[in-house]
Amino acid sequence: MTITNGYATLAEYKAWITMRRSSASGDAADDEVIEGHIEAASRYIDRETGTRFFADSVDKTRYYTPADSWLLDIDPLSVSPTSVSIDTTGLRSYTALTENTDFELLPYNAALEGQPYTQLAIITALSSYSWPQLTKGVKVIGKFGFPSVPDDIKEATLMIAQNMNSARSGQTSAGRVTVTAAGVVIRPEEVPALAQRVIKHYRSIV
Repeated sequence: MTITNGYATLAEYKAWITMRRSSASGDAADDEVIEGHIEAASRYIDRETGTRFFADSVDKTRYYTPADSWLLDIDPLSVSPTSVSIDTTGLRSYTALTENTDFELLPYNAALEGQPYTQLAIITALSSYSWPQLTKGVKVIGKFGFPSVPDDIKEATLMIAQNMNSARSGQTSAGRVTVTAAGVVIRPEEVPALAQRVIKHYRSIV
């Protein structure tokens, strides 16, 4: 299979497991199974954190209802938006704003640190606009998600995938299990403590 929006590659998995003094299977038939583990682990992390760590390949349109007139929380945005516009009447008629004149992206250093933008702030000294506190008052068009997979998310993905692969012996497990959209079962013991801490960290900041 081909991994779709996975947080690690098959080659990275094989290199990672070898560095840990384990041996990756040389059977190409196992490759598809391992790729399935990587994709399942990636989607598990998405659901547990409430976000996703890949960027859209094409522009998507999202709407927001501001709670504040100058600062707007948005979904993680991988790069500068294609457009930001506001509806001041509630009639779904939008006026485009200009980046670095009407609004700016926060955090300021997100791009330097490989992080997404998560807020839009009105530049009160330059702009005559504010965020309208109306339902769907702001329309953002752009590529959402993270600009690149964070190193700790990649590590968590590899750890979970390795444990899933190790469980192929058919051993049963007790406790709650998680079933992915693809029908793959992820057992509690297949999520190492370190991976759980990584997931908890991102869950608390998004």
